[in-house]
Amino acid sequence: MMARKDHNLMKRNDVWYLSIKMKGLRIIRSLSTESVLEARERRDELIQKIQAQGVTSCPETIDQSNRLFGEIAIEWSKIIETEVKASTMQDYRDSMNSYVLPRFGNRAIGQISYVEIKKFVSELTCSAKRKNNILVPMRSVFKMAFIEGIMDRNPMDRIRNLKTDKPDIFPLSMEQVTLFLDKVNARYRVFFVVAFFTGMRFGEMAALKWKNVDFKLGVIKVRETRVKDIEGRPKTKKSVRDVNMMPPVSEVLIDAKSKATGKSDYVFLNQYGKPLKPMPVNFHIWKPALKEAGLEPRSLYQTRHTFATLMLDAGEHPGWVQKMMGHETMQMIYERYYSYIKNYERDEGAAFMTNVYGPSKKGSHPAEIAA
Repeated sequence: MMARKDHNLMKRNDVWYLSIKMKGLRIIRSLSTESVLEARERRDELIQKIQAQGVTSCPETIDQSNRLFGEIAIEWSKIIETEVKASTMQDYRDSMNSYVLPRFGNRAIGQISYVEIKKFVSELTCSAKRKNNILVPMRSVFKMAFIEGIMDRNPMDRIRNLKTDKPDIFPLSMEQVTLFLDKVNARYRVFFVVAFFTGMRFGEMAALKWKNVDFKLGVIKVRETRVKDIEGRPKTKKSVRDVNMMPPVSEVLIDAKSKATGKSDYVFLNQYGKPLKPMPVNFHIWKPALKEAGLEPRSLYQTRHTFATLMLDAGEHPGWVQKMMGHETMQMIYERYYSYIKNYERDEGAAFMTNVYGPSKKGSHPAEIAA
């Protein structure tokens, strides 16, 4: 069982211990009693002695290697939650509570070996990517314990992330985009027009509010993202960006704005008037529309890949595509979409409108896609 705690006290195996941090050291001292009342009295006496004579009056208490992993993890979580996004912290908690703590929570952190951690990773039944994500908070707890001096070695230093396969790119062509938009539920057509022709992430679109759609400047200001019902800052610094609204995007959004009731700040809502969630949209909107259009199934993330490949294949500048998608560097553009990159022009968006979008519509009005 996890250690039971009372102010500066903790109970392990029916024995109470003093556990207090003084002068930069974590002092742990057995009080040799099962009675909490007696433990409190001995605690107060010992604290007074340490304050008067210094930590050297209890030299046997300075070794912290027997502190439980779970105890340190609780301290770590209180610190780290002030430094990361709420959605990231939720992922950390899920990983720790579901996988790490059941295995290591009641173990002395100084006794957890490299081999034990390797065995733990090998026995996880999830994907390599998920395993790597589980290791992130675990690695952080061990690092904090090592820096704090609780342990003289960090077994996580030798634990490497598993190799993961790059997800397949399975984008839609312009003709397939048109087929899809003809079949998708009318309520969600505007959403998918924006997704296909801006490359925005699902969370960015789910958090998009009308105040960040600037029709005068012709841009969508990406300032928030929504992950697991939690809104916060976008994924990276580059993710905070202004996305150009090409004609098909601006036209459907102008039309949607004119029909909005004004009861919600959000641009995209489900049938219940609530912000969109990826799973329901994927299973109840995206997949049925693909099937109805006679298209092969693929992940909802392919809307983003579709934007990149359509733009690059039309001859748009890779740097502009990077900026629109919010990537930190050009590396991902070249690694994922190299075969689509052509001799590019510099009139952002114009090459796509001239070479791909216009010919595919054969004179039809872009707004008709989302009517």
